[in-house]
Amino acid sequence: MKYILGEMYAFRFYEKKDGPFVSIRQFSYDEVTQLGKKGGMCNIHDIYNNRVLIEDLLLRQFLRKGGISDREYPYYATVFDKLPDNNQLHVRFQEPECIKIPMREFPKEKVSFTYGQSPRALTRKDNHPTRRKVLLWDEAEWAINKFPFVKDEGTWLEMQIWEDETLERFYKGGTGENISSFIVEDRLSQKEREQLIAKFSQKFDILRSDLFFAPTSAHGLAHAKRVMVLADVLAERCGMSIDDRLILEYAAAFHDIGRQNHKEDEQHGRESYRLIEAEGLLPAKLQNSERKILQFVVEAHPIGYEKACQIITCKEIEDGERALRLLSVMKDADTLDRCRFGNVDINYLINEEAKTLVNFGYQLLLIYPEMFL
Repeated sequence: MKYILGEMYAFRFYEKKDGPFVSIRQFSYDEVTQLGKKGGMCNIHDIYNNRVLIEDLLLRQFLRKGGISDREYPYYATVFDKLPDNNQLHVRFQEPECIKIPMREFPKEKVSFTYGQSPRALTRKDNHPTRRKVLLWDEAEWAINKFPFVKDEGTWLEMQIWEDETLERFYKGGTGENISSFIVEDRLSQKEREQLIAKFSQKFDILRSDLFFAPTSAHGLAHAKRVMVLADVLAERCGMSIDDRLILEYAAAFHDIGRQNHKEDEQHGRESYRLIEAEGLLPAKLQNSERKILQFVVEAHPIGYEKACQIITCKEIEDGERALRLLSVMKDADTLDRCRFGNVDINYLINEEAKTLVNFGYQLLLIYPEMFL
């Protein structure tokens, strides 16, 4: 089928009590700090600064291509003919609401687009013809017909709205057809939160702040706790044994203790396992074969899964299939906790069950929040 942009819809999600006219750019430094604490994100100021850089780039490109802007920074919406079944745009909100506006209602000269989320679209260095470009109306229509929606991508067209009038008209004067409330599925009840805390409190006793180079950082104690929970819950959903879950418990607890920075570093897994052995952190009941699997999981967690599948033949592991299965769960748990940076890219998740835990990962941020100095 041929997609016609004017026959599609813009979906803008927001917190019901705040309304759609909210941007992180409107807040002061202290207000941004409080937002980060509330959402459990330790790098909220990095998110803010990156947003400024991206939005300034969006505006420059938009104006250079002849666009007209009434604003210094845009509002955002996602464009679909209908909202995908696997929509996850609402999970960051406590009371999600969405305004749905026919695209034909927007002035073409006051909206721009990126193919996918703008930070990713403007910074990825592959050869896709839409990368590092702001798209105008006709270009965006060409893109969605040339490159159909990929379900696991989450966002197809991101629209940047450089005016207020259309949003105001539909938000303040719209009908019930324009505004919908959403339920965040699998929201933990207070009882479930208490049960989760009770279940894992003793498991966290193996953690020590002195093991981490920066225990209150994005790769510190709170991250280790959440990855332990995520790995255990995912392993249970995947039907793994108690023995497998014990390996994951220790791998998740100590996978980052070898870190000395917050950069991408494929070697920190090896250093983490060296410290695990040096500090005598593993339980005596682990068999030697299981120790080798745990070593592989910790050492391989920073590298790509396909690369890990290639190198496992060089390891002295009796059950390579089991080791790779455990690694897949460990990597997915680590990826799910990237919600602390404001986004989980489900394309990096290996197990289908992990894709059902994105919202759970966001809830863990509020149960085991990042520590602020």
